[in-house]
Amino acid sequence: MADILSSYDSQLIAAALLGAFHGINPAMGWLFAVFLAVQRNDTKVLFWAIFPIAAGQMLGDGAVIAVQTFARFHFPLHAVHIFISLFILLYGFYRLFRYYRHFKWSGGLKVGYGQLILWSFLASSTHGSGLLFAPFILSAEKVTDLIPLWIVHELGMLASMTVVALIVYRAGMVKFRKYIVNYELIWAILLITVGMILIVMGGDSSGGHMHVH
Repeated sequence: MADILSSYDSQLIAAALLGAFHGINPAMGWLFAVFLAVQRNDTKVLFWAIFPIAAGQMLGDGAVIAVQTFARFHFPLHAVHIFISLFILLYGFYRLFRYYRHFKWSGGLKVGYGQLILWSFLASSTHGSGLLFAPFILSAEKVTDLIPLWIVHELGMLASMTVVALIVYRAGMVKFRKYIVNYELIWAILLITVGMILIVMGGDSSGGHMHVH
């Protein structure tokens, strides 16, 4: 993983692709936007709903990333590496056995933009996408290296959410159901894989840095 992400450009690409994959998952909110647009029979509603959902996602990811970043720069790197690696692995197994569940909103479809942000924040912070920033965080030389990565991740997520939501809205929910993929199961496996890779890397603080130029 360190070899693949050895340059800052490759890290930016990886962060954007990760964000795009994250955004494709219906559980992350774009399906909610589609429902609202269908209910009100207005394409503009879809776009107006996507942005607060993306804002909540950004805040949720940012909160998880901030906690990891604080630990990375305030505690011994080796200990932080081991702790985060084990946490990601165990959380991946937790989600593997509960992949059919995700954060549910009980407020119905009559929601305001503030409620959409709150729902999205809670969904994102419990989904684990911020945890997959661990390879970037553990290898960062300074905090400012992480800000562009976070931004391109969220932009990738926003782009994929918008495109997929628009396609599903135009094609219709009935056709979409034929192509449903269990992204929650895939996401759990991805968390487990990343956790195992980080554990194999061993938390060697001398070898865990990616030298960014």
